[in-house]
Amino acid sequence: MNIIRRFFRRIQVKVHYWRSKFDIVIQDKVPHIKIGETYENAVKWILRTITVIGIASSLIAFPVWYYSLAFSIVLFLIEQVFEQIIFTRTVMLVQPLPQNWDGSKWTSMYVATDDTNIFLGFRFSDKSVGTDFFNTLLAWNDGKKVNDGNIQLTLVQEDKHKYSVHIYPTVQRAFVRENLKQQERDFDKRVNAGKELSVLVAQMSFCKVFPMSRTCAYAILKDRTENVYVQIYDTSKVDNNDPSTYYNAIPNDAQMILFKQITVCHRRDLTRDKNTMEYYNVPK
Repeated sequence: MNIIRRFFRRIQVKVHYWRSKFDIVIQDKVPHIKIGETYENAVKWILRTITVIGIASSLIAFPVWYYSLAFSIVLFLIEQVFEQIIFTRTVMLVQPLPQNWDGSKWTSMYVATDDTNIFLGFRFSDKSVGTDFFNTLLAWNDGKKVNDGNIQLTLVQEDKHKYSVHIYPTVQRAFVRENLKQQERDFDKRVNAGKELSVLVAQMSFCKVFPMSRTCAYAILKDRTENVYVQIYDTSKVDNNDPSTYYNAIPNDAQMILFKQITVCHRRDLTRDKNTMEYYNVPK
């Protein structure tokens, strides 16, 4: 069974590799091949070679006329395939990344409430990792302490025994929108006729699975998804085998980020269009 899985995994890797080189799309009911503009010179030389072969073939005497016709048709079809190629200029936008991330240091979640506010704590057994995590959130939120659409925080019930926490930057950030507009302005379609601009966004999504309970973050937050303050806790002095040390978890500092809206739902309620990241990221 493991051999079969490894075999299909290798096939998937090869498919993804070749799809990263080119793609086939339908435009105006005609199939086109999209490849990076780095291959433009190679394609031009292939077309020139086909032209030379076509001219040279006129000097070749085929035994019967239909051989000549078939050869001409094959050359024509090959040329048409290359004529339908669309060259893409790819630009990569990279959202802020952590500098010192170690997912094993993310130990648990913590929720506290008062009369008006909810405080959601991300607990880390290494203070430096927790600080780096919070600084990454701040970078995603452009240094602001109120998040209004720059960061998505989602708690997903995976089954009756566990839930997952997902947090990542959104593509609605000003960084993405402004850079996208700038790239489109810089891409002169008159100069780049027959080319397309492709803008990719690289980013990190923090995700981890935690056990379900009546007092877990998911159970407490599923009916309250507005105005949640995110804070970082240091659990370096907590021994999971010694309940008396549980209260040694303390906030890293007084810094918090207010999330005006978070998402709390069951996995069956996720959709490809609205919850793309969570829909495809099924944690183990």
